[in-house]
Amino acid sequence: MAIDIPVLAAIRAAGKTPVDATLAEAAAVLRSWGVNVRGIVQEEVDGVDGAKPTTQLRDVSDGSLMQISQDLGPNARGCRLDPGALAEATRRLETIVEGGADLLILNRFGRSESEGTGLRPIIENAILSGIPVLIAVRDEYIPAWDMFHEGMATWLPAETNAVLDWYRTTVAKPYTEAPAA
Repeated sequence: MAIDIPVLAAIRAAGKTPVDATLAEAAAVLRSWGVNVRGIVQEEVDGVDGAKPTTQLRDVSDGSLMQISQDLGPNARGCRLDPGALAEATRRLETIVEGGADLLILNRFGRSESEGTGLRPIIENAILSGIPVLIAVRDEYIPAWDMFHEGMATWLPAETNAVLDWYRTTVAKPYTEAPAA
């Protein structure tokens, strides 16, 4: 779907706000409507025997999982993000953007994106390709997100119906009649 202006929306990921569940539920409903939704959502899996949780990305189109955190040991501190896994996720998302989609859902605009790396080039390429983007943004990265989108993004509450309404009113082609939620 080609659009004239960038269509971006973000859900504020504050505290225990269930943004991942909202993104996954919205993707499932939109896919049931026949919308070509692509992208990734984040899932946390509890660690075993006191180990830290494992972070995984779930592909919203085929359900496949990719672990993106690494076990650095029980006393380790700092970022557990696996750079190799993030690079693989980025390659997958580049392929998605090249192939086109009606909507791209991304799990986070975080530290890497605020520094100009991570999934930021994916967001930029999606915008340039006319693919609308829905993403979650944690409070500490809101200033960087605001600088990135320069007033072109919409904030949405972490509610599936709000995402579906945004899609129907902002993203869907005028002649497409999306089913009622």
